Amino acid sequence: MKKVTYPIKYISLNIIKTKKNKILNKITKNNLLKKDNVQKNHVVIKVEYSNLNYKDFLMAQGHAGLIKKFPHTPGIDASGTIYYSNSNKFNKNDKVFVIAQPLGVEVNGSFSEYISVPDTWVEKLPKGLTSKEIMMIGTSGFTAIKAFNKSLKTILKYKDKPVLITGATGNVGLFLIFLLKNIGINIEATTTKTKNNLVLKRLGVKKIYQLKNFLKTPNFSLLNEKYSVVFENLGGDLISICLKYLITKGILVSIGNILGNSSNINILPLILREVSILSVNAECSNTNERKNILKTFKSIKLKRQILKRTKIINLKEVSKIIKFQNYNKKILRYVVKI
Repeated sequence: MKKVTYPIKYISLNIIKTKKNKILNKITKNNLLKKDNVQKNHVVIKVEYSNLNYKDFLMAQGHAGLIKKFPHTPGIDASGTIYYSNSNKFNKNDKVFVIAQPLGVEVNGSFSEYISVPDTWVEKLPKGLTSKEIMMIGTSGFTAIKAFNKSLKTILKYKDKPVLITGATGNVGLFLIFLLKNIGINIEATTTKTKNNLVLKRLGVKKIYQLKNFLKTPNFSLLNEKYSVVFENLGGDLISICLKYLITKGILVSIGNILGNSSNINILPLILREVSILSVNAECSNTNERKNILKTFKSIKLKRQILKRTKIINLKEVSKIIKFQNYNKKILRYVVKI
């Protein structure tokens, strides 16, 4: 790699707010990173790959909880090479990645040729995984395997019972389908679009419910015991419905909140069936958890499954796809080549 020279001129995709308060995304080519901007114990990464996540679509809307000031660069995961290190932990040319950290929220994100981040967010790329493969995993993969591990004992104990995945066509849902299929579990799922049914069937989902119909479930305190585990990716009052379908000692793993941050829960499933609600946040993973998660994704079979549903795109394509109305039109994992 060539000698580090400052300022670093680079390209990034930025979310901007116009004088009329309209939110737009724009690729800018004249960004500058000065040496003085690189704080102690920070590194500069030349980004090779990122990926596309639901948070990026929210940021494209100007979501106030995710964007502190404009312009803002989205992108929550990154892989690449250390370009400059102001840290004792890393050296120039180290292959590294950033996953399940506040990248793209607390600081500008990875839809950029260069990023400057604290060394505590950065990890060396493990043997057996490439820069592209680690971005096929990303925060979504970390979240899925963490949710899977939290509930695995119950899944295996009641292996004859199906498992439900809500929001199954999202990134986390896709990973969960692969993980459950690989241990022979009967998978059921909800989706918002009937056109997703064929792909979900091909992926191994046995039964599919349209979300709008699933939400019309009779308002009883308890429903027939059906699922050992529910991976709940959508939030809102769907949580309450799913709890009623759990078997005795079943588990609901709360992962996402697309349908809302609150749920009017009937507590009888908790009291009478002793069901549990667990939560998952990939950013809360400790060092050992992170290492074990990466070991899971070294599986050749799992790599192949993910690769079949992965599409490589560039920043110009991100700029088009990131419009909210296009979210989830295809059941794909988008990896961004910077």
